[in-house]
Amino acid sequence: MGSPRLAALLLLCLHAALESGHALHTKGALPLDTITFYKVIPKHKYVLVKFDTQYPYGEKQDEFKKVAESSESSDDLLVAEVGISDYGDKMNMELGEKYKLDKDAYPVFYLFQDGNLEKPLPYAGPVKASAIQHWVKSKGIYMGMPGCLKEFDALASRFLSTSLLSERQALLKEGQELLARAKETEKKSGEQYLKIINKILSQGDVFAGTEVLRITRLIEENKMSDGKKEELQKRLNILTSFQQKTAGAGAKEEL
Repeated sequence: MGSPRLAALLLLCLHAALESGHALHTKGALPLDTITFYKVIPKHKYVLVKFDTQYPYGEKQDEFKKVAESSESSDDLLVAEVGISDYGDKMNMELGEKYKLDKDAYPVFYLFQDGNLEKPLPYAGPVKASAIQHWVKSKGIYMGMPGCLKEFDALASRFLSTSLLSERQALLKEGQELLARAKETEKKSGEQYLKIINKILSQGDVFAGTEVLRITRLIEENKMSDGKKEELQKRLNILTSFQQKTAGAGAKEEL
Protein backbone atom coordinates (compact mmCIF):
# COMPACT_ATOMS: atom_id res chain seq x y z
CA MET A 1 0.00 0.00 0.00
CA GLY A 2 1.44 3.40 -1.00
CA SER A 3 2.19 5.97 1.66
CA PRO A 4 -0.45 8.49 0.49
CA ARG A 5 -3.15 5.80 0.70
CA LEU A 6 -1.85 4.65 4.09
CA ALA A 7 -1.90 8.20 5.44
CA ALA A 8 -5.45 8.71 4.17
CA LEU A 9 -6.55 5.46 5.80
CA LEU A 10 -4.98 6.40 9.12
CA LEU A 11 -6.72 9.79 9.06
CA LEU A 12 -10.02 8.11 8.27
CA CYS A 13 -9.58 5.70 11.20
CA LEU A 14 -8.68 8.52 13.56
CA HIS A 15 -11.72 10.54 12.48
CA ALA A 16 -13.97 7.51 12.99
CA ALA A 17 -12.52 6.87 16.43
CA LEU A 18 -13.12 10.45 17.48
CA GLU A 19 -16.64 10.46 16.15
CA SER A 20 -17.50 7.23 17.96
CA GLY A 21 -15.72 8.06 21.22
CA HIS A 22 -15.91 10.75 23.83
CA ALA A 23 -14.18 14.09 24.02
CA LEU A 24 -10.65 14.06 25.37
CA HIS A 25 -10.59 14.24 29.16
CA THR A 26 -8.57 16.89 30.95
CA LYS A 27 -7.10 15.94 34.33
CA GLY A 28 -8.82 17.97 37.05
CA ALA A 29 -11.78 18.98 34.86
CA LEU A 30 -15.19 17.33 34.81
CA PRO A 31 -16.63 16.83 31.30
CA LEU A 32 -20.28 17.89 31.12
CA ASP A 33 -23.02 17.40 28.56
CA THR A 34 -26.57 18.69 28.17
CA ILE A 35 -27.78 16.30 30.89
CA THR A 36 -25.01 16.39 33.48
CA PHE A 37 -24.60 20.18 33.14
CA TYR A 38 -28.00 20.80 34.72
CA LYS A 39 -27.34 18.24 37.45
CA VAL A 40 -23.83 19.33 38.45
CA ILE A 41 -23.86 23.16 38.34
CA PRO A 42 -26.69 23.66 40.89
CA LYS A 43 -24.92 21.44 43.44
CA HIS A 44 -21.65 23.36 43.65
CA LYS A 45 -20.77 26.75 45.10
CA TYR A 46 -18.43 27.69 42.25
CA VAL A 47 -17.98 26.03 38.88
CA LEU A 48 -15.58 27.34 36.25
CA VAL A 49 -16.75 25.99 32.89
CA LYS A 50 -14.78 26.04 29.66
CA PHE A 51 -16.92 25.87 26.52
CA ASP A 52 -14.84 24.73 23.57
CA THR A 53 -14.72 22.53 20.50
CA GLN A 54 -15.28 18.82 21.04
CA TYR A 55 -11.58 18.03 20.67
CA PRO A 56 -9.49 21.05 21.76
CA TYR A 57 -5.72 21.19 21.42
CA GLY A 58 -2.87 23.68 21.27
CA GLU A 59 -1.52 26.36 23.61
CA LYS A 60 -4.88 27.47 24.99
CA GLN A 61 -5.79 23.91 25.92
CA ASP A 62 -2.40 23.50 27.59
CA GLU A 63 -3.10 26.62 29.69
CA PHE A 64 -6.51 25.24 30.66
CA LYS A 65 -4.87 21.99 31.77
CA LYS A 66 -2.75 24.00 34.23
CA VAL A 67 -5.87 25.69 35.61
CA ALA A 68 -7.72 22.39 35.94
CA GLU A 69 -4.86 20.70 37.79
CA SER A 70 -4.35 23.67 40.12
CA SER A 71 -8.01 23.45 41.21
CA GLU A 72 -7.00 20.52 43.41
CA SER A 73 -6.04 23.10 46.05
CA SER A 74 -9.56 24.59 46.19
CA ASP A 75 -12.34 23.10 48.32
CA ASP A 76 -15.00 25.34 46.77
CA LEU A 77 -14.17 25.36 43.06
CA LEU A 78 -15.05 22.72 40.49
CA VAL A 79 -13.52 23.04 37.03
CA ALA A 80 -15.54 21.60 34.16
CA GLU A 81 -15.54 21.58 30.37
CA VAL A 82 -18.22 21.34 27.73
CA GLY A 83 -17.25 20.16 24.26
CA ILE A 84 -19.51 21.52 21.53
CA SER A 85 -19.79 20.21 17.99
CA ASP A 86 -21.80 21.80 15.18
CA TYR A 87 -21.58 18.75 12.92
CA GLY A 88 -22.58 15.09 13.16
CA ASP A 89 -24.53 14.55 16.35
CA LYS A 90 -24.11 18.28 17.19
CA MET A 91 -22.97 17.49 20.72
CA ASN A 92 -24.03 20.05 23.34
CA MET A 93 -25.19 22.61 20.77
CA GLU A 94 -28.12 23.35 23.09
CA LEU A 95 -25.71 24.81 25.66
CA GLY A 96 -23.90 26.83 23.02
CA GLU A 97 -27.21 28.35 21.97
CA LYS A 98 -28.36 28.93 25.58
CA TYR A 99 -25.32 31.06 26.35
CA LYS A 100 -25.12 32.59 22.85
CA LEU A 101 -21.58 31.32 22.29
CA ASP A 102 -19.59 32.21 19.19
CA LYS A 103 -17.50 29.23 18.10
CA ASP A 104 -14.88 31.60 16.70
CA ALA A 105 -14.30 32.85 20.25
CA TYR A 106 -13.61 29.40 21.75
CA PRO A 107 -12.52 28.67 24.38
CA VAL A 108 -15.08 30.64 26.39
CA PHE A 109 -15.01 30.59 30.20
CA TYR A 110 -17.90 31.21 32.58
CA LEU A 111 -17.91 31.15 36.37
CA PHE A 112 -21.18 29.86 37.82
CA GLN A 113 -21.90 30.84 41.43
CA ASP A 114 -24.26 29.25 43.95
CA GLY A 115 -25.91 27.11 41.30
CA ASN A 116 -27.18 30.09 39.31
CA LEU A 117 -27.48 28.88 35.71
CA GLU A 118 -28.80 32.15 34.31
CA LYS A 119 -26.18 34.72 35.36
CA PRO A 120 -22.67 33.29 35.10
CA LEU A 121 -19.68 35.64 35.14
CA PRO A 122 -17.86 35.72 31.78
CA TYR A 123 -14.07 35.73 31.73
CA ALA A 124 -12.73 38.25 29.22
CA GLY A 125 -8.98 38.06 29.80
CA PRO A 126 -6.19 36.22 27.98
CA VAL A 127 -6.23 32.43 27.95
CA LYS A 128 -3.25 32.11 30.25
CA ALA A 129 -3.33 29.93 33.35
CA SER A 130 -1.99 32.66 35.64
CA ALA A 131 -4.49 35.24 34.34
CA ILE A 132 -7.46 32.89 34.80
CA GLN A 133 -6.25 31.89 38.26
CA HIS A 134 -5.88 35.53 39.31
CA TRP A 135 -9.39 36.29 38.04
CA VAL A 136 -10.88 33.33 39.95
CA LYS A 137 -8.98 34.36 43.05
CA SER A 138 -10.30 37.93 42.71
CA LYS A 139 -13.80 36.53 43.18
CA GLY A 140 -12.91 35.37 46.68
CA ILE A 141 -12.28 31.75 45.69
CA TYR A 142 -9.17 30.13 47.09
CA MET A 143 -6.97 28.70 44.37
CA GLY A 144 -3.41 27.71 45.10
CA MET A 145 -0.94 29.11 42.59
CA PRO A 146 2.84 28.70 42.25
CA GLY A 147 4.55 30.48 45.13
CA CYS A 148 1.41 30.76 47.27
CA LEU A 149 0.95 29.13 50.67
CA LYS A 150 -2.54 28.37 51.97
CA GLU A 151 -1.92 29.44 55.58
CA PHE A 152 -0.33 32.70 54.47
CA ASP A 153 -3.14 33.32 51.97
CA ALA A 154 -5.61 32.99 54.86
CA LEU A 155 -3.49 35.42 56.85
CA ALA A 156 -3.52 37.89 53.94
CA SER A 157 -7.32 37.63 53.77
CA ARG A 158 -7.62 38.43 57.48
CA PHE A 159 -5.14 41.28 57.08
CA LEU A 160 -7.33 42.81 54.35
CA SER A 161 -10.49 42.40 56.44
CA THR A 162 -9.35 44.93 59.03
CA SER A 163 -8.06 48.49 58.80
CA LEU A 164 -7.05 48.74 62.46
CA LEU A 165 -3.31 49.20 62.80
CA SER A 166 -3.14 47.23 66.06
CA GLU A 167 -4.88 44.23 64.49
CA ARG A 168 -2.70 44.37 61.38
CA GLN A 169 0.45 44.50 63.52
CA ALA A 170 -0.82 41.49 65.47
CA LEU A 171 -1.31 39.64 62.18
CA LEU A 172 2.23 40.55 61.13
CA LYS A 173 3.49 38.96 64.35
CA GLU A 174 1.34 35.90 63.64
CA GLY A 175 2.90 35.72 60.18
CA GLN A 176 6.39 35.82 61.67
CA GLU A 177 5.45 32.88 63.89
CA LEU A 178 4.11 31.01 60.85
CA LEU A 179 7.36 31.67 59.03
CA ALA A 180 9.38 30.31 61.95
CA ARG A 181 7.42 27.01 61.72
CA ALA A 182 7.41 26.83 57.91
CA LYS A 183 9.22 24.13 55.98
CA GLU A 184 12.53 25.15 54.50
CA THR A 185 11.04 24.92 50.98
CA GLU A 186 8.27 27.37 51.99
CA LYS A 187 10.36 30.02 53.74
CA LYS A 188 11.16 32.06 50.61
CA SER A 189 7.47 32.43 49.79
CA GLY A 190 6.58 33.11 53.42
CA GLU A 191 9.14 35.91 53.53
CA GLN A 192 7.46 37.52 50.50
CA TYR A 193 4.12 37.65 52.34
CA LEU A 194 5.74 39.39 55.31
CA LYS A 195 7.57 41.87 53.07
CA ILE A 196 4.28 42.79 51.41
CA ILE A 197 2.56 43.20 54.78
CA ASN A 198 5.34 45.54 55.92
CA LYS A 199 5.08 47.55 52.69
CA ILE A 200 1.31 47.93 53.11
CA LEU A 201 1.77 49.02 56.71
CA SER A 202 4.20 51.73 55.60
CA GLN A 203 2.68 52.73 52.23
CA GLY A 204 -1.01 51.86 52.52
CA ASP A 205 -3.34 49.40 50.80
CA VAL A 206 -2.58 50.87 47.36
CA PHE A 207 0.85 49.19 47.43
CA ALA A 208 -0.43 45.77 46.33
CA GLY A 209 -2.30 47.07 43.27
CA THR A 210 0.56 49.35 42.23
CA GLU A 211 3.10 46.55 42.60
CA VAL A 212 0.92 44.14 40.60
CA LEU A 213 0.88 46.61 37.70
CA ARG A 214 4.64 47.15 37.93
CA ILE A 215 5.53 43.46 37.93
CA THR A 216 3.01 42.67 35.20
CA ARG A 217 4.67 45.28 32.97
CA LEU A 218 8.11 43.88 33.80
CA ILE A 219 7.05 40.39 32.76
CA GLU A 220 5.37 41.58 29.57
CA GLU A 221 7.88 44.16 28.38
CA ASN A 222 11.29 42.85 29.38
CA LYS A 223 13.38 40.03 28.04
CA MET A 224 14.56 37.87 30.91
CA SER A 225 15.50 34.30 31.71
CA ASP A 226 12.75 31.79 32.34
CA GLY A 227 13.97 31.49 35.92
CA LYS A 228 13.65 35.23 36.55
CA LYS A 229 10.21 35.31 34.94
CA GLU A 230 9.10 32.39 37.11
CA GLU A 231 10.24 34.18 40.28
CA LEU A 232 8.39 37.37 39.29
CA GLN A 233 5.27 35.36 38.47
CA LYS A 234 5.36 33.76 41.93
CA ARG A 235 5.60 37.18 43.54
CA LEU A 236 2.72 38.39 41.40
CA ASN A 237 0.67 35.39 42.54
CA ILE A 238 1.35 36.24 46.19
CA LEU A 239 0.50 39.91 45.64
CA THR A 240 -2.96 39.01 44.36
CA SER A 241 -3.69 37.59 47.82
CA PHE A 242 -3.46 41.17 49.09
CA GLN A 243 -5.93 42.65 46.62
CA GLN A 244 -9.52 43.26 47.64
CA LYS A 245 -11.83 40.49 46.47
CA THR A 246 -14.85 41.07 44.22
CA ALA A 247 -16.80 37.94 45.03
CA GLY A 248 -20.21 39.36 44.15
CA ALA A 249 -21.56 39.10 40.64
CA GLY A 250 -21.35 42.61 39.38
CA ALA A 251 -23.96 43.67 36.87
CA LYS A 252 -21.35 44.53 34.26
CA GLU A 253 -19.90 41.00 34.40
CA GLU A 254 -23.11 39.05 34.19
CA LEU A 255 -24.00 37.26 31.00
